[in-house]
Parts: sequence; C-alpha cells; structure tokens
Amino acid sequence: MGILKGWTWNGRIPVKWDVLVAIVEDDPFSRNWMALLAARDRRTRVVAEVGDLSSLLPHLAGDTCRIDVLLIDSDIPGREDLISGWTLGGPARAGRPKILLTGINADPRALHQMKPDFYAGYILKGEISTSLAWAITLAAAGYWVITPGIQTLAYTARFRLPLPCMVLDGCQPFYNLTDYQTRVARLAFLFSMERHELANELGISQEWSYGLVSAIYERLGLKTFLAGDSASLHDLDVSEEIAAYLEAVRAKLNNSGRPKDLESLAFHLLTIPLVKKFDRDSSW
Repeated sequence: MGILKGWTWNGRIPVKWDVLVAIVEDDPFSRNWMALLAARDRRTRVVAEVGDLSSLLPHLAGDTCRIDVLLIDSDIPGREDLISGWTLGGPARAGRPKILLTGINADPRALHQMKPDFYAGYILKGEISTSLAWAITLAAAGYWVITPGIQTLAYTARFRLPLPCMVLDGCQPFYNLTDYQTRVARLAFLFSMERHELANELGISQEWSYGLVSAIYERLGLKTFLAGDSASLHDLDVSEEIAAYLEAVRAKLNNSGRPKDLESLAFHLLTIPLVKKFDRDSSW
C-alpha cells in the first residue's frame, strides 16, 4: 500500500486525507465542540466555523476556494435555498462540498429534503459522540454516513438510503482501560492538554502525568501497532473501511515514536466508531 497526496487506496477502500471542513451551527457550544474534534484529527482541517449560511457564502466564493465536507445543522434556516443555488449553478459549483447534515433529533422533513447528489449523510450529535471526524472522512471518501436514529427514521419514513452506506454508533469501548485511564485519555488526547495542564486538572505531579500517559499507550498497544502488529488491537472489532484507515494512519506515521504522533494515533483509536451492519432493506 502506498501513500499518495490526498488519497490512499487499500484494495478497493478509498482513504481521504486533508479533508477541508466547514461547520454551520448556530449553537456556539456545539460548533466549538465539533471544531475541536475535527481539528484534532490529522485527516481533517477546519476552514470555516459560522453560525449562519450568510456567513458561509464568502468561503464558497472564488475559484480557489475548496471545501470537501460541509457540516450543517438540520435546523439552520435557508439550507434548502443554498442547495437550490448549487443546483442552478450557483456558488461553489465547480467544487461543490458534500453536505453532512447534523441534528439533535431525527427530522423526517429534513430527511426527505436530502438529495443524494448533494448530501453525504445525516448524523445525530448524541449518537456520533466523539467519532465525528470518522464520519467526516468517510463522507468525504464517498460513503453515505448515518447514525442508528436516522436508520430507524429512514425505515419508518420509507426513505431509501443511498449506497454505499455506513451506520456509525458512537465510539468503541476500550475494555482494557480503567475508568481513571479513560478519563486521563479523554483529557490528554481528545482535549490535547499539555502535560502540566493535565497534572493540574488531575491534582498530580507533572512527572506522574507522563507516566500515566505512557501506561495508556502501553494498554492501547500503540507502539506495537506502529511496528506492524495489528494483533495489538485485539479488542477492536472494526469494519474493512475502518481497518483501511488505520493501516493508512500507520503508514503515514511510519513507525514514529514521537510524542505528538503517538498522541495523534491514540486520538484516532479512542474515537473509532462502532459500525452497525447496514441492510438495504432496513431503509424500506
């Protein structure tokens, strides 16, 4: 498997790198949380965070602008007007981003407004949890991405989901981490706390915080995984699409033992989503 600029192919699985993301969300807390998760992932890069569509339009103007995935809240006013503008050859027609719809509750009206040519899926924030960047990269690679609540809605609303479709159900549990280690991992890898910040938050010495993080690396099997031992991730049951991304991440890090690279890999592993089996008939 070779690493090419932008794309990696692992057999028939496309892996997208350097995914440029724009977020349209009127709730500042949700917007900041989504931006944090997307920025922490090496595969995704946030180029715009706005609270309404009018603030997004300048980012869509010009031939040099590129947005791969547009995260947009299902309750944002004017969303369908923007889609209609693209349909008629409006802004960003040359490099139209894929739209990944987000929401708190599954909205049947929003689902039926979704056109496969413009949308890449619909996810519920409470169900995707911290696996948001995985949803973004899979959407950029050509999959329709949904969460279980949307799958249920599609079935009851008789909405035929496009293929290929992936159902992501939050993060995989790491059974070999204690509750305390899980808390440390969340602070160190999700929030990317510096070790002195981590020590202050936990009420321990900075030297002890380094030891805690090293122990988590060991429990996760990071170093052996980077060295080529996939069996070190024995407690993960991943789909072939997720496995392709993990192999691409490993190749890109090239057996690096640098702290930032280990932290990046830990973030990827701790945010791996559970992938539910998708049955095309379940959308009818």
